[in-house]
Amino acid sequence: MNRPADELRGIHVLVIDDDQRTRHFLRSALEFSGAIVTAANTTEAMRAALIADVIVCDLTSAEMAGGEFLSQLQQLHVRLGRTVPAIAVVPAGTRSARVRAAGFQAYLTKPVAGEELRGAVLERFRH
Repeated sequence: MNRPADELRGIHVLVIDDDQRTRHFLRSALEFSGAIVTAANTTEAMRAALIADVIVCDLTSAEMAGGEFLSQLQQLHVRLGRTVPAIAVVPAGTRSARVRAAGFQAYLTKPVAGEELRGAVLERFRH
């Protein structure tokens, strides 16, 4: 069995959040388990998305960037012959229908625990 520090080794995760502190936390939690992480705000995300295996994105940031934001990111990957799963990070009380309508396959409720985040990334990557 892999050590926790190796469970995400080789998986590239694109973390998108317009809050710098949150980006730093999410990045650190994933790098702890060996993930390759690109952290970006919504403005930088389109350039960074071409190499991601999984997208972790703040739902509010994605919605503020526009309704097509996530689908455009995912289409960049489809053109490369693969799809990329997306996990939303949402405020408490957010309905799952809102998450699905935005195009995400899974979601985590804030505040997100590092172990929960790593598990969700690994699960989405394996699908």
